Amino acid sequence: MDTINLENITDLQDASSAIDKILDQLFKETKKVDAEQLGLDKRACYGERLVIDTCEGYIAVHHNDLNSMMYYGGFEYVDADSITKIGDYTFFMIGVDDEGRVSECFDHLKESE
Repeated sequence: MDTINLENITDLQDASSAIDKILDQLFKETKKVDAEQLGLDKRACYGERLVIDTCEGYIAVHHNDLNSMMYYGGFEYVDADSITKIGDYTFFMIGVDDEGRVSECFDHLKESE
């Protein structure tokens, strides 16, 4: 990974670019899936655009797909403590006692593999 020098970040555009680079690196070790692979309505996200990391326990959704994921995927019910926004992505994470939507998606993916 290219080293990001914080001293070179002088404005929001630089910060956004640095975050994009970090996410690109993070996503190299992840799997991209479509909504149906997670047991969701296909309208939640078309194509293999959802980023999932089973080790870290998150599903990352690009902001372009967030509204449909919330509505058609049922993610509007995920507890706010299990949601983190970084750059252009929203991360839905499995909570400690989560038996909700995110866990259901992970379970469905495991069963289908």
